[in-house]
Amino acid sequence: PWSERKKYVWWDEAEKKWTGYDVPDFPLNKPPDFTPGPGAVGMDAHSGSDPFIMKPDGKGWLFAPKGLKDGPLPTHYEAAESPVHNALYHQQSNPAAKYFRDRADNRLAAIGDSNYPIVITTYRLTEHHVSGPMTRCMPWLNALQPSLFAEISPELASERKIRHGDWVIINTPRGEIEARAMVTRRMRPLHVSGRVVHQIGLPFHWGFQGKSKGSITNDLAHMVLEPNVSIEEAKAFTCNIRPGRMP
Repeated sequence: PWSERKKYVWWDEAEKKWTGYDVPDFPLNKPPDFTPGPGAVGMDAHSGSDPFIMKPDGKGWLFAPKGLKDGPLPTHYEAAESPVHNALYHQQSNPAAKYFRDRADNRLAAIGDSNYPIVITTYRLTEHHVSGPMTRCMPWLNALQPSLFAEISPELASERKIRHGDWVIINTPRGEIEARAMVTRRMRPLHVSGRVVHQIGLPFHWGFQGKSKGSITNDLAHMVLEPNVSIEEAKAFTCNIRPGRMP
């Protein structure tokens, strides 16, 4: 190994095989000085120092040289909606993403928009499945997770005069929903570019049917798609929150 301290898998010269703290997924008895012969194909075309069997050349790649619509090297982009400017790279957000800017129902908040200063992220719960049409019809699962909630930090709760269990309204440029407030240390304020940025966590399993009903979290999200496989960027956008209920 090039580093005794960092070694993980290595060639055992006495045993004439690869060994280590993991099970190698390449031929165990191919020595590191093996050179493939002319016309070799498949695994036989990989030298003894090319162990990455899922790559055609057996080498570890720092980037994908073809097939991607962005890249090839990774960089940091802020989300399509962000309360701060990109401090690490001159390009604010991914220019190759699909933004659907011509849709009236897909308006995006500007960078640092004071009307939407809070970062929101959405996630799943163990007790419910995707948007919940199956699990919200099961009473024992509804007993475990009976209603939509918004996780907020004690600092944000104090700032907005929200108590644990209160009804709150969360709004974005696309719409607004209501949920119960869960005041928790899990959602900690961030310190970015010399300012405090609060964040809210929302599960997305509720809707207008089932034994437990609730607002649809995705009504808040924008339609911005990742450029390669069109995954929606619903894990980070901006919002605002206030105590109360919707009419």
